Formats: sequence, structure tokens, C-alpha cells
Amino acid sequence: MDANGTRYHLLLGREDWARCRQVAAPSEPVSPLLGELWAGQEKDEPLPSAPRLAWDAETAELTLQPRLFLFLAAQNDVAPTVDDRRGAGRDRYGNTYWVGEDRRSLRVQSSGSGTISVFWPMEPPVAQTPSRGGFGPVNPPTPPPPPLLGGLTVTAHHYLVVGTVEPAGLLVFDLHAGGPPSRILWPDGLAAPFDLAPTRDGGVLLLDRTNRCFWRLDASFHPVRTGGDLLVEQEREDTFQPADGRALRKNPARTFPEGVSLEASSPLAAVDPISIESLADGRVLVLDRGETDSRVLLYRDGAPQGSPVPLVVSGILAQGHPTPLHLVGHDFAFIPDERELAPKRDPGPEEELRSLGRLYVVSAQGNQTLCFRVEERRTDPGQLLLTPLTEYLPMRLFGGKALVASGDRLFYDFPEGFIPLVAQRRPRYEREAVLRTPILDGRTPDCVWHRLFLDACIPPGTSVQVRSRATQERSEVESTAWSLEPVPYLRSDGSELPWVESSTGEHRGTWELLFQHARGQYLQLELTLRGPGNTSPRLHALRAYYPRFSYAERYLPAIYRQGPDAANFLERFLANMEGFFTTLEDRLAAVQVLFDARSAPAETLDWLADWYGLVLDPAWDETRRRLLLRHALDFYQWRGTPRGLRMALRLALDDCPDESIFQEDEPPRSPLRIVEHFRAARLPVRAPATDSLPSGIRTVVPRTRWEPSQGGAQLADRYGEAQAEAGLSPTPQRVPFPLRAPTDKGTAALWDTFSRAVLGFVPSATDAEVTWWREFLTRRYRHIGALNAAWSTSHPALSQVPLPTTLPEDGPALVDWYHFESVVLPMRRAAHRFSVVLPVPKGGTAEQYRERLEQARRVVSLEKPAHTVFDVKFYWAMFRVGEARLGVDTLVDLGSRAPELMTAMVLGRGYLAESYLAASHPGDVADRHILGRDRLAAPPTPGRDLR
Repeated sequence: MDANGTRYHLLLGREDWARCRQVAAPSEPVSPLLGELWAGQEKDEPLPSAPRLAWDAETAELTLQPRLFLFLAAQNDVAPTVDDRRGAGRDRYGNTYWVGEDRRSLRVQSSGSGTISVFWPMEPPVAQTPSRGGFGPVNPPTPPPPPLLGGLTVTAHHYLVVGTVEPAGLLVFDLHAGGPPSRILWPDGLAAPFDLAPTRDGGVLLLDRTNRCFWRLDASFHPVRTGGDLLVEQEREDTFQPADGRALRKNPARTFPEGVSLEASSPLAAVDPISIESLADGRVLVLDRGETDSRVLLYRDGAPQGSPVPLVVSGILAQGHPTPLHLVGHDFAFIPDERELAPKRDPGPEEELRSLGRLYVVSAQGNQTLCFRVEERRTDPGQLLLTPLTEYLPMRLFGGKALVASGDRLFYDFPEGFIPLVAQRRPRYEREAVLRTPILDGRTPDCVWHRLFLDACIPPGTSVQVRSRATQERSEVESTAWSLEPVPYLRSDGSELPWVESSTGEHRGTWELLFQHARGQYLQLELTLRGPGNTSPRLHALRAYYPRFSYAERYLPAIYRQGPDAANFLERFLANMEGFFTTLEDRLAAVQVLFDARSAPAETLDWLADWYGLVLDPAWDETRRRLLLRHALDFYQWRGTPRGLRMALRLALDDCPDESIFQEDEPPRSPLRIVEHFRAARLPVRAPATDSLPSGIRTVVPRTRWEPSQGGAQLADRYGEAQAEAGLSPTPQRVPFPLRAPTDKGTAALWDTFSRAVLGFVPSATDAEVTWWREFLTRRYRHIGALNAAWSTSHPALSQVPLPTTLPEDGPALVDWYHFESVVLPMRRAAHRFSVVLPVPKGGTAEQYRERLEQARRVVSLEKPAHTVFDVKFYWAMFRVGEARLGVDTLVDLGSRAPELMTAMVLGRGYLAESYLAASHPGDVADRHILGRDRLAAPPTPGRDLR
């Protein structure tokens, strides 16, 4: 409702637009609901009519039905044949391998240089002709020819696996360790590899086209058992049963797993299986090629699931192409849905379909790849649903070798090597579609409908035509004639709704028209969307306002409304002014929106920050700005404290900032650390300030660490013994312990080592710290009389007590010096200093690291107390020796070099001690089986014969 009490009907979201009807063509009997058409299209059910409008879930907009553009082959194009198929695969570093044209060699395209070379077999060394009088073989042996190859893939554990047809078996190349391949032989005639595919657990799927079956090999390249268990003993009732008969006791059946047989392959109910792929959950897809069409078969544990799904494209083909299109596939590749790879979660009640991923099928003509969305119903798992998509994927000069999936990208062979398969921006749409809204109720008789607003994008060449009809009775709406309304125009000041962020983009915004003929309680609208075929109008929301607030009725005398024509013109003329002023009145009425960080428009956030005295960082996104404004009071409450610094740093550096930034529990468990130097300082064990030395003769037990209670004489004796042991004095003798470093280098080194071992610190007070010394004495003794009484001195004032240059006499003076050197000086030197240690960003470059450091420094310099000094650096774990407190600044469970907190060291891109060295290959790679390190089945041998 606006400031004048005018309401509106709203169509927003898929459910609202689904209640509209698509106007039937002359050849169609009914006008179906859009929701029925969309649901039937998604479930691959027969439709009452072809859908001409589509819902774009990514942008939440209604568009003309997208069409699939088919690439038309030229007259001289030669379609690839099944005999042109070669195995191909791509490793984790981007190198592509495939079987050569002679079917007896392997080629590789390097990811770095892009050069193509022979990967295997390597050229044998040229035999040297022996010189005259020398020795050499009369008939040098000829190396055996390479086997005939068929099928190739790269496993998840980084093995290159190639099938051999003559003799049947596999060649396994360790891409980490290198070297010659391991050879696995199969019994003759048992398996003829045609296509290979990797599985997520490191295994391999092997398709035998000749025998129409497939094999599953585990990560050790052993056949996986697909049979059941052997029944040893039937289930039977126990002889002894409870007397009350409440429960029946049974002895369960005993079974024994059947062994793995090389003949236990999975047979295929297929005409001509030519390609195989693995789903994320371990199930198997097989492409069955027929003469007129192809089918996709689904298998789990060697048993078929559901019915074969034909590859038929209908309902989305562009004009001029036959429909339906029965696709004959040459090869296919599967890319799983990211949600299938993520940790499992419980589906919502509205998620009837489970998305498995996308299937890309190369047509038999070899000039285009068609994309299908692969789904299954949660109520009927095992039955695949293939929905064709409108992605345009042309292929130029495809050689027919293979379509390779690597991560979320596709590659196909171009005359010499492999190039990416990229979707081309060549959209096609239905040219015209008409929809009718549900009947809208104006709630008052003889209602004058006011305006129509469309949040839409209407590019040049497209149009949206609006017709309306209104009556007093709902039953008469269908029989009322349509009236053409004006063409909508794009508002220059954005949406009419107060303080709503305007849509951005060319030809995108709020389009408006003033109803000319809509008068009656019940209204129905008809929208005609038109386009040239390569673009479409896009409707996001529709708002129909009612009733009209009449300036002529409210503010002008009745004489201005006497003539029907003049009154009608004046009414519509003043409605233009009413629309302008109502927009301003609505903004004034909703001004409270500007004072809430959750609802304020993005352009007003800087103005709202001025109320708090904040200046928002221009580099921050909208989420960070709103989050800071919502918690400005919490931020000011903790400003200048370690917790406040963590708030500011997390707000600036976190990838996804949330409410937890301002709800920090103690002790903090954030990976970002504020280390206050005075709290991490290493202090020796000291005696309390009230200690007093007993008078008279006493027995002193020597200790490793000297304390004032032992007396200065013992410290001098131990220092003399240390000098004698070091050869600086001929005999041990009492030498006064100096409080300043000696000038001789040898003696200074001994003095430093002795101080650390015996005192626990190195005396470091200089004349510059005399002020700290006097402040320390003032806090301890309060007045000069107490000090003179304790020290047996006659100093005139505390401000004139000198800093000791020699070891004081035993008693309070010695204790005071000891406490000042061991406690006060380290604390004062570390006070007002702190370090900010940041986790190393994942996968960053040296430039990104520097930017992150500079950003952190800028934030800390703005938020720190003015008298403090800081530094910012990265860290590789939760604990830095000497700079963190165990149990406060540490997380024990992440280890000393947690990989998730940093990246591998790359020469020229990382910092020493702030990254970890990547694992060498192959001995310490933990995510794969290593031939020669892990015991797979038998000791490593040059080959393995399964016959």
C-alpha cells in the first residue's frame, strides 16, 4: 500500500508465474497453466502443448522458451566412425594422453609448453657398429613390437592405465614415479578393452565392446567381486525358547563370500556399448549406440537399474530443425554435480528430484556436443531422467578420438592435440508467446485500476504488449473483449517502491504504464512477449495497482468532471503528477527504512555510518558494511582491545563474514591471533617481594638457578669457577660478577652464557632505564625513608637513587636489583607491543600475500591504541615458540604444519617458514597406492599375469 492507500497485486517467483496460463495456439485445444507445462517438461511427461515460456531459476525471471541451436554439417564434412575412437585422459596437472594413430603408441600434450610428443614406447638406442677388431653381436636382437592398444584413462591416484587388445591386459604407468609400465595380462579372449573410465576410489571401469560386458577394477587393479555370498547354513529357530513366548529366538543363516572370478564380469543388455562413465556414488553409465538412436544404461554392482533412457531431444529445438531429434552418440562424458561431491545432507521436502550431474554426448556427425541434466526421483531411485539443455557446444574438426572430462571442463581432439570444449554464446528463443494472468480482484465495485509496473529487462528488438479486460462480475471476464494498453516505458528514477535498490544493467529496470481502459472490480491481463529469436524479454515481477487515487475527485471542483471525454483526459493527465508526488510521499512515509542497516539501500550506508562517526572502507562489499553498522555499538565497546582488533581484522579479511565475529567466546578460537608481547615474555622464577635474608651464619644449598637468597658471594664464586673452566683464569677465584657486558669478546661470551644459565636472564639495564628504576622503587617503597631503612643507606630522595653498576650488597637492595632486571625490564620493553599473526591464504600468490598483509596493517593502524607498536606476519600453524601461550593461543589438534592453513612452497611465490614443502614423489604421497611401497597383492614384479 502506498501513501494514498492504493494497493497492488503481485506476481513474483516461480509459483506466482506458474498460475498464469499460456494462450493456446489455434491448433491447440486448451490453454494450460505454465506450472503444468514446466512440471511435465521436467518429468519428461506428455504435454498438452509445447511450452513457449520458460522459468530461468538462476535469475528468477520469466523468459521466452530457449531453443537448442543445432550445428548443420557441411557437404564435405566426414563424420567420425567408431573405429576412430581412441582412449584419452588428462592428469591432475593438465597433461593430456591418448593412443596414437598406429594404436601401438601413446602421445602426450604437455600442459606447460603445449608441445606434443611420444610418451611410450621410447625409441630404442641406436646400435653402435663395432670397430675393426672389436667385439659385438653378429645379429642384434630386435625388440618385440608394442601391443595393440585400446582404451586409456588416468585414475584418481594418478596412474595412467591403457588397455591392450593383443595380448589382452593392461599397461599401468606410474605418473609420479615414472619408469616403464607394469603389465597385467588377462586370459586370451576374456576381455577386449575398448573404453576405460576412472572411479572416485582410484579404480578403473573397463568396457568390453566385443563381449558386451564391463569390468570394475579396484585401486590395486584387481577385479571387484560382483557375485553374492555362498549359503552355508539356513536360518533356523533355536531349540531353546523363552517360556513366556514373548520373542522368537533364531539362529541366523551362515554365509561365505564367493571368491573373485575372472569370468565374473557384468554383462550388458546392450546392442553396441561404446562408452562407459562412473557416477559419484559408484554407479556406472553405459552408452549404447543404435542405428537410429542411442540409449543410456545404468548399473549398480553389476546389475541394471531402471529402464534404458533414450537420447531424444524434443521441445527445445530451434525453428527449422526436425523434432523430436533422436541422437546417435559417438562418445560421452559425465561431470558430477558439486552437491554430490559435498558432504551429504538431508534433502528438503520440496526437493523431489536429485541432481546427479551433467552428461555430454557427442553426436555421430562429430560437429556438436549436446548436454543433458541427469536426475532421478528420490521416490524412485535408479530410474534416470535426462533433460536436454540448450547449451551450444560446437566442435570444429573433431577427430573422433575421445571427449575427455577433467574437473568441470571438457576437452576434445583437434587435428594434432586437444583443446577445450567451450559453450558459445548463440542463444535461440521462441519468437512469441502469450500468457494470461489469474483474475485479479479490485475489492470495490467499479474499481478504476491505476498502474502496471514490470521489473524486467526488455532489450531492443523485443517487446512486451499488454492488454486488459475488466468487468463487475467474475463470471463475465472470459466473455469480455480485450483492450490494448499503452506500451510500457522505462522509469528513470527506478522502482516506485520506497527505498528499494534499483536493478542494474542495460535495458533493465522498472517499466510502467497507466491503465487507460481498466475499470471494473475484476481484471485480467494478457502479456505478449516477442523477440527476434536471439534474445528475449525477461520478466521478474508484475505489480498491478488499484484503485486509482484521483486528484480530480479530491482536489478539483465537480465542474471539471462533467464532460466524460474531458473528465477522462483530465483524470489521466493528473495521474501522471500523482505518480510523481506519490513516489516522494512514499519515501517520506518509509523514512525509517534508512535507519536500519538491514533494510537501508546500499547507496545510503555511508550516510548511515556518519551517524556513528564511521568511515566505511570503499573496498568492502555490501555484506561487510551492513554487518559493521548492525554491530557498531559492540565494535565501539571493544575498540582498542585484542578482541576489538580481532573483530576489525575478521570483518576485513574473512571470506564469509557473519554474526560470529561479534559473538566471540573466551578463549578465542579464531585462526587469527593477537599476541601481546608482555604476556608471551619468558620470565624467571623469582622470590616474592617480601623476602628477607636471615641474619647470622646460614647454610646455603647450591642450586642450578641462582636466587638472591643465596647471596652475592655464591654468585661470584660460581662466576669464577666458570672462568676457570673456560681457561680465562688459572685457578677458581672469587671475581665480582659484573652487571655490564665485559669489553673482551671471549669474556663477554662467557658472561652472556653464564647469565642465561645461572640467572635466567642477561643483565641489560643501561643509564637510559634509570627513570624506570626509580619508578619501580617509588612503587615499592613509597618514600625515601623506607628505602634507606631497608638498604641501610642515606639517599636524599627516591628521584636521586642511582642505577646499580656493581652487584648490590646482600639484602633488599640485591632483591630489588634482581626483580628489576628479571621482571620489570622485560615487562616494560614488551609493553605496548603486539604482533598480529594471520593464517596463510589458500592457493594465493606472492602478490596476494602482500596485499593481504597491507590490508591487515591498514586495519590495525586504524583500530589500535595510539601508544602501541605492532607488526603483522603470517604463520604456518597455531603455535609459534616464544610468541604464543600454550592453551590460549594454540590448537593442538591441527598439528605443527596444518596444510589447510597454508599453501605448498613454490619457488619465487612463497615465504620461507610461512609455507610447507610439497610432498616429493612418489614415496610419501599418502592419497594413492604406490607400486613398490604399498603391498597391493604380491611383491612388485616387472609384470603380473592373471592367467
